[in-house]
Amino acid sequence: MRMTKGRDSIIDSEYEGASPPFVLRLAGAYTAFWLWMAYAPHHRSDWLLENLLVFACLGLLAGTYRKLPLTAASYVQLALFLSLHAYGAGISYGATPLDPWLQVVFGGGRLPYDRLVHLSYGLLLACPAAEVLVRTMGLRPAAARVWAVVLILATGAFYELIEMWVAAAVAPELGTLFIGSQGDPWDTQRDMELELYGSGAAVLVSACLTRFPRRPRLSAG
Repeated sequence: MRMTKGRDSIIDSEYEGASPPFVLRLAGAYTAFWLWMAYAPHHRSDWLLENLLVFACLGLLAGTYRKLPLTAASYVQLALFLSLHAYGAGISYGATPLDPWLQVVFGGGRLPYDRLVHLSYGLLLACPAAEVLVRTMGLRPAAARVWAVVLILATGAFYELIEMWVAAAVAPELGTLFIGSQGDPWDTQRDMELELYGSGAAVLVSACLTRFPRRPRLSAG
């Protein structure tokens, strides 16, 4: 779909890219946290496997920054998700200090922190995905939100396959630790369910905020 010049200007004004100083500060904060988590991870080999896609993702973000700088909100959401993943990879998804509280939130079950990250994958990445679809494909925001949910589910399913392939090819002995199924036959389906809930909630909130913008405050004078 080809966008007109007028539509280009509307999109550019609605999705103003984050300033370089902001991006540098955010990248610095994330890098500091990532290095802290990387200093003495629970299991070095598993940590490396968990970070292979992170390296690729960061390279993609750096390579596209000049041509497609995302909004500050999108970069913050990306940094939050990557930080959640860095914590899980460093401490171990299998046992984090947050597990007792998360067990209550998710109603028991295995690896509650892993569940949180899958929920966050949809919750924090759906809106950045919708932004990219609007700006690169010329989709209307409503259509972009729907396709963002589809994209989250598709990439989530593909990641489950990547986990299996990488574990089998690189380190078969780490397969159970890396994949984290822990004997749950519905592990993949439960993960994708949370990604669906997270992405659906994110795009609904985004749609409501767009449809009902905050009214400006009246001046005291």
